Amino acid sequence: MRAVGSILLFLAGLTWAVPAAMAQAAGREPSCMDCHKPRDTTIDPVQFGHSVHGKLDCATCHTEGFDTFPHKSSRATMPDCIDCHSGPATPPIDFDKIAEEVKAGVHVKLVDPAFRCTNCHNPHYFVPASRMTDVSQALLAANDSCLGCHAGGDTPAAKDLAFRKLADNHRLLFHANLHLKRNACVACHTPSEQQIAHHILPKSEALRDCSVCHTKNSMLVTKLYSHLALNERAEHGWVNAILFNYSYLSGATRNKWLDWGTLGLTGLVFLGVAAHGTGRWLFARLRRKS
Repeated sequence: MRAVGSILLFLAGLTWAVPAAMAQAAGREPSCMDCHKPRDTTIDPVQFGHSVHGKLDCATCHTEGFDTFPHKSSRATMPDCIDCHSGPATPPIDFDKIAEEVKAGVHVKLVDPAFRCTNCHNPHYFVPASRMTDVSQALLAANDSCLGCHAGGDTPAAKDLAFRKLADNHRLLFHANLHLKRNACVACHTPSEQQIAHHILPKSEALRDCSVCHTKNSMLVTKLYSHLALNERAEHGWVNAILFNYSYLSGATRNKWLDWGTLGLTGLVFLGVAAHGTGRWLFARLRRKS
């Protein structure tokens, strides 16, 4: 078995080395995709092309040590995202503030002082929420990076088991598994007043007030779906269409007149039942006396 494993490892190494060697023998620099074609640990060029970095050349980020094979670079020698993403952007995003929020978050303080953007955002496939028009897409993008660590696994069965354990840890929520599937983790695990969610809080400080979301001015509309809310307001004049189109959120469609009308109707029903019962009791007494 050891010999078979060694042979397979050798053949796997050839699949990486041969394309680069052939390119160098042909007197040209090998293209990155000569080697990094879609495989388990390489780059999908189609998906990369659709990402926010899709128009950039690989050497924009992969700078020193990548001009020879095998590469002599490491993650530590590569430029950080903030080297390019600093100051304001369009739509207005304060990247310097994001960097401060990340440093103040639980991942830097308790997990890894060298925690970087790429720990959560895959630079090859990242698409910002502002480019998405579907809430389900935004949710998937927001939660994938969280669940990759907090509910990860090598197989679908392992991932399912990890997700069920995660849902059990969130049993404070009614229907915890649905909350985790239909909401972004950062909606509750970041300060509710922050629109851009990068200051990840420890679990002891996570949001526990249901009314923050389950209300007419739901935090979900002003936080996770903020860019969609702007579009809805511009097109329709209101933002609840976001929730109508994608899910029903208890409390988000409240109307005070409907509330008062419902309470009044309920009160009249109870008064009618009480009056009916009282009348029957009085007539029963009158019959006994007569």
